[in-house]
Amino acid sequence: MNKHKLSKDQVNEEANFWDSRFRGQCIGKNRFEGWLVSLHPAMPNAIDRLLMALGQVDGKHICDIGCGTGLLAWELANRGARVSAIDISTEAVEMTRERNKEFSERVDVQQMDVSNLLYSDESFDLVAGIWILHHLDIMKAAKEIGRVLKPGGKAVFIEPLAHNPISNVWRRLTPSMRTPTERPLPYSEILEMGKHFSSVNYQEYALLTLLSSLVYLITYNHRFKKKSAELLARLEPPFLKVCKPLRRYSGQILIEFTK
Repeated sequence: MNKHKLSKDQVNEEANFWDSRFRGQCIGKNRFEGWLVSLHPAMPNAIDRLLMALGQVDGKHICDIGCGTGLLAWELANRGARVSAIDISTEAVEMTRERNKEFSERVDVQQMDVSNLLYSDESFDLVAGIWILHHLDIMKAAKEIGRVLKPGGKAVFIEPLAHNPISNVWRRLTPSMRTPTERPLPYSEILEMGKHFSSVNYQEYALLTLLSSLVYLITYNHRFKKKSAELLARLEPPFLKVCKPLRRYSGQILIEFTK
């Protein structure tokens, strides 16, 4: 199995890339690649979906890994959670601290690598992250996440899924939008990570919403793209319920690991 392993230099490359992105620096995008980026489908709100999966968070201690701009940490703190937010990027750490000033007593932000968490065993009720696992040395990350979760605790993530051939071609044609080491997750690696937990469950979504790219290609109208994605998202649950074999081609997957 081709597990996603990262060297120390690759981890540093990830950190430098995201520092540059959070400073707003352009990452060598040419006109053709810029046009391809504009075709990115309008996706369902990942934070809303993640919060629904986490359930009641009031009074819970949650580790937000890959905190980025700090929006998830803010939403969790606003719902009464105590949050330990981490990111490998120094720029992300500062942005998260700034966004969460009003919750400074409930949100602690640290620069940290998920593969080497500086927290004690069984520290957290929940662990959460959006579009982060596919950047990591996933087996090291899974071991660390399992270590810091309390017994019965849950880790919930939203990640890109690896099996849609059109999405994979698009990713290869837009290399400046991502680091060389990141890649969407296949089922095999999700299940391999699950070996560090008592159970793993997942739900694929964002299949029909991929068609919003086609709407934009025809109309070149961002509003039409967004409206079409909203309609397709409403049609998707019954569609996937009937057309189960097509789930593997979805754009996103929500993963729940239980310790």
